[in-house]
Amino acid sequence: MNLLIVIFYLAYAGTIDRPNDGSCPKLQLERNDARANAWEKSVQKYKKKRIDVTEAEQLSLKELYRDIGNAYTNRQIEAMAQAMACVSNRIDFIQDDLFFELNTGILRLFRGRFFDSGRSCHFASTAEFERFVELHTKTALFLGDCYCRRNDYDSGMMVWIEYQTFIALRKFVDHFHREGKTDFEQVAQKSLDKWIEHIESDQGFIRRNAHYQMDMSWPLIELGKITRERARCGALSGVDILIKHGYTPKWLDEFK
Repeated sequence: MNLLIVIFYLAYAGTIDRPNDGSCPKLQLERNDARANAWEKSVQKYKKKRIDVTEAEQLSLKELYRDIGNAYTNRQIEAMAQAMACVSNRIDFIQDDLFFELNTGILRLFRGRFFDSGRSCHFASTAEFERFVELHTKTALFLGDCYCRRNDYDSGMMVWIEYQTFIALRKFVDHFHREGKTDFEQVAQKSLDKWIEHIESDQGFIRRNAHYQMDMSWPLIELGKITRERARCGALSGVDILIKHGYTPKWLDEFK
């Protein structure tokens, strides 16, 4: 999709010569147009930068991710947070195949233990449940942020992580409410509210992805290739899922 956008932009901005036989209206984005310049800045902002790393650095990253995975498996929140903090910004630029190798194990564990089977867990106390939720929300933030930092918006993974975490927390609230476990329900609601703060923040994954999608779509809108409403619907697909599960973000006016 992004490649098509770039091709359309280059063609109509004048970088690629096109025959003009008068058979169709002349559609052109002037290179000095303020919006075209703004879009070029967006392209640079979202550009994926990839580098090769040495075998020694690969080994170091693998060991670090192994530490994160082990701490996650053993529910050692402090050790996991410390290991995550040690992940340098080099992770933003490593090749996709290496990132996939590093990330897949933790992502698989996270999905299985939180999204797929979270409510089947039994908790001896509200303190245990609170630590359970903290473990998983910290992991969700780490995983989603890595995708955003790598400008890997087209995968949609950060959107999936954000709304699935919301759904999981919402199900805990509803589950404990039905069970009449008020104390557990209050902890779950507090965790859900905190996650909603993330959704509403500038660092929210769905919000950031929506801005990316709109920024990259506007040349096609300008040229009449797609309508703004169609682009908007695509950009806000993650929002539709949140709304379906009972929450409407307050920042939707940014996309009117």
